[in-house]
Amino acid sequence: MKYQLIFFIILFLTACSATEQLHTEQYKGNDILVGKGHRSDLEKKYYNEWFDANYRDYRPDIQIINKLKSVINNYKIVVVMGTWCPDSRKQVPVLYKVLDEAGYRNKPDIYFVPRKYKHYKPAKRYNIIRVPTIIIYKDDKEKGRIIEYPMKTIEADLLKIMTTKDYQHALQ
Repeated sequence: MKYQLIFFIILFLTACSATEQLHTEQYKGNDILVGKGHRSDLEKKYYNEWFDANYRDYRPDIQIINKLKSVINNYKIVVVMGTWCPDSRKQVPVLYKVLDEAGYRNKPDIYFVPRKYKHYKPAKRYNIIRVPTIIIYKDDKEKGRIIEYPMKTIEADLLKIMTTKDYQHALQ
């Protein structure tokens, strides 16, 4: 009996942690990423078609980038996105372009959510209402979030979140 209990506890813990392991699922005949991943996952075949194009084509405001350079490395960034989502496909490559241009040395935590994500553990943990959601932390406290689209531009919104206390997204 004791061994059965231990077996079920291990099975339960494995099942809980597996929900965040990176894997693919099918949506409309295409593979979508689900789980905790990395930028490099977006630079692989299929995903790189939209990632590379949107990254390459975006031209950030250099004046804002120069201001971001002095503050950006004091922050942690979490991204929750869907590889099936048109807004994620547009905004996340732009975010990475801005981070690269501003010299962000950290790697954002990135969670890929399934199409029906409301009950998906990372989406619940971060109170995600729409994707993509970009959450900015300083000293383990949330400073702000960009939900689905920026109010101005990714770089302008990041700068406002990082340097003021009055950023409020329309979807919050």
